[in-house]
Amino acid sequence: MLMPEREFDSRLARLREAGQAAMKPLAAPHPRYALFLSVSDGDRRAKVVGGTGEDFDAAWAMAAGRLADVMAAQNITGRWLRLDWVEDVQSMRWKEFRALLAGIKRNYFRHALALDRDLSVAFLEQELNANAMLYGGNAVFSVVVNEKNFALYARTKFPELPAVNFADEGEVFVLSTAGAFSAETGEIFALNPSGPDASRRRIEQLAEDDVLGLIRNSSNYLAGEVQEDGRFIYGYHPCFDRRIEAYNALRHASSTYAMIEAWEVTRDEQLKAAIDRSLGYVSRELVREAKLSDGSEAAFLVEANGEVKLGGNAVTILVLAKYSAVTGTTDLLPLAERLAAGIRFMQDAETGAFVHVLNFADLSVKDAFRTIYYDGEAAFGLMRLYEQTRNPALLETVEKAFGHFIAAEHWRHHDHWLSYCVNELTRYRPEERYFRFGIQNFADYLDFVIERITTFPTLLELMMAAERMLSRIAGNAELKHLLGLVDIDKFYRALETRAHYLLNGHFWPELAMYYRNPSRIAGSFFIRHHAFRVRIDDVEHYLSGFVAYLRYLREGEASRCAVEAAAAEAQVAAPQEAETGWTPDNVAAAIAGEWIVPPPENWRAAGLSTYAPAMQPGNLVVVRHGEEKVGMLLSVVKRMDPPPAGAITTGHTAEDLPGLPLLKVQNTAEAVLAMGRYARARMTGKVVAVTGSSGKTTTVAMAAHALSAWGPVCKSAFNANLPHGVAWNLASMPWDTPHAVLELAIGRMAVSARMAQPDVAIFTNIAPAHLGEKSTLADIARTKSAIFLGMKEGATAVLNRDMAEWDTVFAAAKARKLRVIAYGAGEECDVRLLAFDPATREVRARLFDRELTYRIGSPHGGQQPRHSLRHRGARPRAGTRPSAHRKLLRTSRTRRGVRAVPRRPRDPGDRRRLQRQSGLDGGCPRTPFRRARPAPRRGARRNGGTRPRRRNLPHRACFPDRHLRDRSGPCLRRSLSRVLGKPSRIQTRHLRHLPR
Repeated sequence: MLMPEREFDSRLARLREAGQAAMKPLAAPHPRYALFLSVSDGDRRAKVVGGTGEDFDAAWAMAAGRLADVMAAQNITGRWLRLDWVEDVQSMRWKEFRALLAGIKRNYFRHALALDRDLSVAFLEQELNANAMLYGGNAVFSVVVNEKNFALYARTKFPELPAVNFADEGEVFVLSTAGAFSAETGEIFALNPSGPDASRRRIEQLAEDDVLGLIRNSSNYLAGEVQEDGRFIYGYHPCFDRRIEAYNALRHASSTYAMIEAWEVTRDEQLKAAIDRSLGYVSRELVREAKLSDGSEAAFLVEANGEVKLGGNAVTILVLAKYSAVTGTTDLLPLAERLAAGIRFMQDAETGAFVHVLNFADLSVKDAFRTIYYDGEAAFGLMRLYEQTRNPALLETVEKAFGHFIAAEHWRHHDHWLSYCVNELTRYRPEERYFRFGIQNFADYLDFVIERITTFPTLLELMMAAERMLSRIAGNAELKHLLGLVDIDKFYRALETRAHYLLNGHFWPELAMYYRNPSRIAGSFFIRHHAFRVRIDDVEHYLSGFVAYLRYLREGEASRCAVEAAAAEAQVAAPQEAETGWTPDNVAAAIAGEWIVPPPENWRAAGLSTYAPAMQPGNLVVVRHGEEKVGMLLSVVKRMDPPPAGAITTGHTAEDLPGLPLLKVQNTAEAVLAMGRYARARMTGKVVAVTGSSGKTTTVAMAAHALSAWGPVCKSAFNANLPHGVAWNLASMPWDTPHAVLELAIGRMAVSARMAQPDVAIFTNIAPAHLGEKSTLADIARTKSAIFLGMKEGATAVLNRDMAEWDTVFAAAKARKLRVIAYGAGEECDVRLLAFDPATREVRARLFDRELTYRIGSPHGGQQPRHSLRHRGARPRAGTRPSAHRKLLRTSRTRRGVRAVPRRPRDPGDRRRLQRQSGLDGGCPRTPFRRARPAPRRGARRNGGTRPRRRNLPHRACFPDRHLRDRSGPCLRRSLSRVLGKPSRIQTRHLRHLPR
């Protein structure tokens, strides 16, 4: 389209006004003003020119002059016009820059770059992205400098530029920018500055017109990809305009479903024509009829490789049922019924579970399970077809499937298809168990929805389906109490946050203009971490989410107000829980299982145990069955005296464990995690979590000891610091414990952190202890920093300022909006070690603006003075007062001075004295004792005869520090004698059997 010169000059003048009003001068040694102008007609990449100067007019004149020359030389009319300006400059070496990029997810570097102090050789963020200059391929997690692509585009843009110097000591400049965009209509849009929302138009609050525009643009894009024969162009890699040649019949059908949803809103004729072509291709080329073994007819969506996917049949049913609903035609429903017969053929008649993939040739099973998506798709498709036909067999199939979903705890997958289908099922079967499943599917996932860095469009679909279900709960007096399971304010905040964050996945013209073929992708949606890939199924999920969000906006505040009012009413009306702890009802609420042998009246469990040495009287035990890894062997449980309070199992029967209450679950590993989450949600005290490469156990011991002045303290037992260990520790702690101190290891840290939900996180250090062949210290720091994922905004992170990878850990904490307290020896530390006198064991430290002196229990120095600083920093954040804190630190002995605790003495008086002296009588759960087995004595009979006598030896948990465990005979005997008050009978020769 030719654009009159006068109109273009007017648009350029308006951009100048916007830039002049917003720009502020930069500091020396850089030019005071630096700006860039980009222009494109949509048929090729934007041309970008820059201008610098000591005042705005000089910078603008330079850039505008260069823009005019480029447009004249390349015959550009100026369909899209954009202005960017520099707001901040950060200088660093290439080595530092690469280290910075190593901590950023690929394609999520949101700044511009310059190669010189004058900012004359610069590249906008979108230039870096659109030319894959910082992309190392989909096998590389983080941002990397692609030197080949970088040099290629640099030579194209700056022909006279010498070869780019990527040497470690070379200098590079990171630019923070802001800008404005002029659309072809002449409308000016302010662009977001550098950050998560960078470079796209600023939309503070989505309105109906905004969402409707997104729906029109993206549905028109999909319509344009439907060819004459009804087959889609599957997608593009837009950086270099490369077409994706693969094809997927399931995604063809699901994308058509999203188009029908959009057509219901827009009634666009071209969109309807594309839908009809696509449906013709489905029925003509993709669906094939088959006769089942019982002689009945069925139909299947068949992939090019001969696979029949459960999800393929499901989404095809969705397409046909939705088309019938919005057009009023019934011609396609018989085909939908035959597809439903295919789904019923893939269901286990007894369990309700679905088989996921068949071979069409003989309908044999290829994959019993492939993805959780298929289950939800199948149930959702059948429910939508039931809405049209009211065939009771469909509803029966879905209810049977949901019995399996509930038993298998499918809600833990937080799948959007499950959210869709439970919303539909509860329309016709408003049973509490289904509503509970629907709530569980999102209730503990809201933080993820709010904070996920990728756009993850299915999260909006999940939230919108959940919102429909909540609005119906609010209208049912008998179900309103279920709203108490949801943080309603947080739910709506998560919904709005995700809807607005999805704007970052739209190819606005101001973003598309920098790619190889802007007009091809403008109006579509992309996946940033897949090199800005545009694929029909990517667009489909964004589109479906925004269609649902538009319906929500059109309902106004009525739906939300009704839910909030019902939730408030339910909270007022809810009776106070009469009992806390593990009652039968609470166990049942935590675990989706069935009591095969119900507990007796007034039954209670004290906690949970998966590890025999940690067993305490009154605990529930988890009993392994088959190849399970979590729990105890049946033979071990049978020998327990006294017996446990009850057992959790997947396959054992009442005959296997006579006399015990027996709870059958689908998965014992998930049951343990569920009890941990349930207990943590009901704990009223503060939780302190400790991680690091070393010193965790010592720090846990010191923190628990220091906090014991304010009441009972629970702490991790048996160094159980992986998710299942964290879970059984939490499940064994009284819910009203004032303070709990947990140790979290690097393994599956995100799972542990979200379960523990720390109020305070203590980070000891980063060391090469967990290095793999290809991992780095930065990888360890990022993984351990997942401890912050379970923390609320405003919680406290206590970090070692002197540790390696401080910047990585600090950035992760600040990204979660945590309060950071730094401890160490440097001037910048909030809690600083000033001096330590080994002779007097006196520590002199500065706590923020106050200097203090205290003593510690260890005379050996080492890391103990530094360990004590952590608790100085953590104590006020844990809600405690300073009184008695110094006294506790004087009595804390966690290295060579630690009190060793052997197995429970035979004499009851000695046992009680030992517990008092070791500080275990007030701790929950108590550190248990166990019997260790020395090697057989020389000459002992291997077969028959008497077994060698076992000595009462201390367990590793009693010796958290290797320096203590390694102490030799007389010294260890003296330590034990001081604890027991009498000579120890442990012999020196058995010390070699202490676990290391």
